[in-house]
Amino acid sequence: MRDEQRRSARIMVVDDEPQNVRYVTDVLEWAGYEAVEGLTDPLAAIARFDDLRPDLVILDLLMPGMDGFGVMDTLRSRIADDVYLPFLILTSDISSESRRRALSGGAKDFLNKPMSPTEVRLRVDNLLETRFLYLECARQAHQLADEPRPPPAAPTPDYEGEVELLERWAATIDAARPGGEGRSKRVSWIAGRIAEAMQLSDEAAEHMRRVALLHDLGSRRIRGAGTTGEHDRWRRDAEAGLRLLEGTSAPVLVGARRMLGALEEHWDGSGQPQGLRGDSIPVEARIVGVALRFDELSSDPAAAAGATAEVERAAGSIFDPEVVTALLHTQVVGA
Repeated sequence: MRDEQRRSARIMVVDDEPQNVRYVTDVLEWAGYEAVEGLTDPLAAIARFDDLRPDLVILDLLMPGMDGFGVMDTLRSRIADDVYLPFLILTSDISSESRRRALSGGAKDFLNKPMSPTEVRLRVDNLLETRFLYLECARQAHQLADEPRPPPAAPTPDYEGEVELLERWAATIDAARPGGEGRSKRVSWIAGRIAEAMQLSDEAAEHMRRVALLHDLGSRRIRGAGTTGEHDRWRRDAEAGLRLLEGTSAPVLVGARRMLGALEEHWDGSGQPQGLRGDSIPVEARIVGVALRFDELSSDPAAAAGATAEVERAAGSIFDPEVVTALLHTQVVGA
């Protein structure tokens, strides 16, 4: 992490024990962080949140009155679904149930008491690197959307480093999802192989790989069954992704917008949101839909053996039969 990022990073430390707040604050200031604010009252922290606009919240779980779970629930309601704001949890309670509940509420990492200065610094550095990467990706996306450029005759790279930017953006999305590491790259690779098997041009196949990297843009965690809320599931929120890409003229992002808006459409017209049928579904959505479903099945040990058959059964109803046939003729199947 660059020195200027350390100096500008806004960190909120919330713990009812003043000595813990002072310890963490001292460690971070010694490491070069200059905008660290410590609070011992969780209600005061909630009141201060909007003014401080922290890049990281370091939060104790076990506090009298409102505990850390209540603080997270309250603050998460003020954070947009497409914003990555990490919570680092301080706790001496390391039970699996507490961890699951904290992760469900938005926690990204844990620091067990007593804490070593090195561990505090490294965990804070790692979370803030992801936070700043997210902000840079968002800035670049809006810059691309605002930058006028004539539409090319065929999809072509927009500028040097586009692939790296998309991969970093996708990695940030994956990181917010438990078990999501590498997911976007896998789906991108499968989508590219399908495009090649369909004998699309090299440019179109590369376009498909890049578009597929953003298939989870807008996804968010929603609470599932259970009274404590520790069980959760993820929903692909196409509207959130479409809002982020609204007004873009960058070819890859235009393709990603077409894909996100039609990823739940079905070949037979039974999907949503518009009930599109057949070739009226954008090709990006048809290819990425098959790639995504095959990756979901083949990544699940309980379903991997039947992944190919499951996708094949959906040909003609959910999926474009030509896209499914292309998948079956690639080296992806059985790889």
